[in-house]
Amino acid sequence: MGEAGAHYLPDRSIESYRKVLDEPMKDAPVETRAEPKYALKLANDSYEWYRDRAIRCRHAYRISEIAILINSAAIPTSAVIVQNDVRLPAVLGAVVVVLSGLRTVFHWQDNYLRFSGAREAIEAQRRLYLTGAAPYDELGTRDQVLAAAVSQIEQEEMAGWIKISAERPKP
Repeated sequence: MGEAGAHYLPDRSIESYRKVLDEPMKDAPVETRAEPKYALKLANDSYEWYRDRAIRCRHAYRISEIAILINSAAIPTSAVIVQNDVRLPAVLGAVVVVLSGLRTVFHWQDNYLRFSGAREAIEAQRRLYLTGAAPYDELGTRDQVLAAAVSQIEQEEMAGWIKISAERPKP
């Protein structure tokens, strides 16, 4: 698995999930042994989307923080090195302002945390589904329950995004 969640999540391919799904059902009627259904595909796709976006946001946040630190430290250093020219410290200061503004506009750290939380919530639901644990222990309703759970997680994450986006920095 990629960097997000690498410390505590096993790397599972769709094939390993199919094995888990097919094993307890090997004696089941053929009509119950279908390819991964819509609900599991929805959960897998949503998990991958949140995983990818969490990694991207974490990288953007870290890069912006490092660039701000380096440029901030370079301002007084450049003033000492180039004593009679204020252009270099001014440019470095402007870079810090722009990077700080980008960080505020794009909310990379907030997005990373929200996306990671949603990814983990979806992974928890996938594990319950794949093991047949409650609330996924009824074959007739497990797909509907999974789709509803994934949709609820996505809606909660969207509500978090709306809240962050609606907050305006006070001048």
